[in-house]
Amino acid sequence: MRPLLLRLLREPLLHFLAIGALMFAVFTAMNGTSEPPPDVIVIGPERIDQIAAGFESVWRRKPTEDELDALIEEDVREEVYYREAMALGLDRNDALVRRRLRLKMEFLMDSTANAVDPVAGELEAYFAANEKLYRLEPRLAFEQIYLGGNPSLETIARPLSVLQSDPATDPFTLGERTLLPAQLGLSTTDVVFGVFGKGFFERLAELPPGVWTGPVVSTYGVHLVRILDSLPARSPRLEEVRKRVLRDWKTAKTDEIRDRDYARRRARFVIEIRRRNAHTVKAQ
Repeated sequence: MRPLLLRLLREPLLHFLAIGALMFAVFTAMNGTSEPPPDVIVIGPERIDQIAAGFESVWRRKPTEDELDALIEEDVREEVYYREAMALGLDRNDALVRRRLRLKMEFLMDSTANAVDPVAGELEAYFAANEKLYRLEPRLAFEQIYLGGNPSLETIARPLSVLQSDPATDPFTLGERTLLPAQLGLSTTDVVFGVFGKGFFERLAELPPGVWTGPVVSTYGVHLVRILDSLPARSPRLEEVRKRVLRDWKTAKTDEIRDRDYARRRARFVIEIRRRNAHTVKAQ
């Protein structure tokens, strides 16, 4: 028996099995045989306050204990499914998820940009470079008498002669009934266009102020017109349009910060554009 035992102790296979058993025993002692612990989901006081505040903002009252418990459990359910979906890679190749994540990243950049204020001279420089965007259009105020779609020369000449000889004549006693306004206060080209049609403002701009003139043709027909007031086109001072300029500056700054951030992040990657049926790959 002794020689057999000595021969077994010298066997390399036995040494390998013994070492393996020892390693397994050590691993079992250190890690145990139970399942690995699950991920921990913590719903802390701050999150519970957020959940309760969300309920209160909708229902205008605080949730009951049962309602709050149900809301917390719903939050846990959402977190469980979120983690499981991420573990399964369900976020990959999903256009909607990709777009939402991109929007959230851009929102973070926009929030940073909106908190930025122009330094001394920066707003003035932006205004000077974009002054034409803030140029004030010419405006006209006028009153009109509608004479119909295709009036005769006599129909035009008679009321015009009355008005020119006696400017105090009530214009409402002349002309035809219409839904068009008898007067329009100081208005831009677009406003006049919206009411009387294309080209009417330009025709009015050629008329002398304060006197009845005509005929003037609109989309709807023929009018007699008296210009009541006018303001020429002009470039405003920064103080007059500061709020608008600041808003536009912030928009431009947001785009600048977003583009700079994207360029920085993009530089971390090697971009290969592999086009179908192309012999070359464009690396960026």
